[in-house]
Amino acid sequence: MEQRHLILVDEQSQVDRLKRIHDSLKSEGIELVSAEINPNDFFTRKENGDIEFDAEKMKNKLRSIPFIRHLDIFATDYNLVADELKGIDVIAILYDLIPHYCKQMVIYSAQIETVIDDIINNRASGLNEKERMIKLLSKNDIAYLSSVGEFENKFKQLIVQEKNISIDDRLIDLLYALDNERFRCSIPEFKENKISEIGEKLLNNDSGAIALRKEIAEQILAYITSIQGYE
Repeated sequence: MEQRHLILVDEQSQVDRLKRIHDSLKSEGIELVSAEINPNDFFTRKENGDIEFDAEKMKNKLRSIPFIRHLDIFATDYNLVADELKGIDVIAILYDLIPHYCKQMVIYSAQIETVIDDIINNRASGLNEKERMIKLLSKNDIAYLSSVGEFENKFKQLIVQEKNISIDDRLIDLLYALDNERFRCSIPEFKENKISEIGEKLLNNDSGAIALRKEIAEQILAYITSIQGYE
């Protein structure tokens, strides 16, 4: 049975919805492995009475999820905690933890048509902040869903549909997922590196990463090529 790994962020439990989606997917041969995160768990009240969101605690929570390196879909409600926390903020936390994340990303809201306008015009103050938000929005294709009506069916379709990503992104994702001391690189120049470290190196655009990409491409070409009539 195929597996899909989902992390969902919402201040209101979506356990009933996820159960229905899980059961429907199971009948189609797909096992949904999911984790829900309530952002309210990462707020603390300061001495002056103000509440403060601890992004590092949420990042640690994400890091502790066993399947974080095999994530297929990340979904978040947009309106999480009044004006204190929005879906775009938790997306930024995920990218901070997994810079290469390129699979399904979902923002949902009952007022989905206002989300992008709110991100650009209300969450961002000043040119630099607007530029940062635009980069976050364009880093990956985001699916915007209304949380009412046909939400469950549309959400299920996104889970089933495997996203078409580039070979470079897929390679980084696969390498990064093999975070085990016993998995080492077989390329002579990088034999001291764990496979996951090779994935991290490929995130760079320096001369070392360029040389590594070239070497990997040559290794792949040698592996997938056969010469007819040659033994």
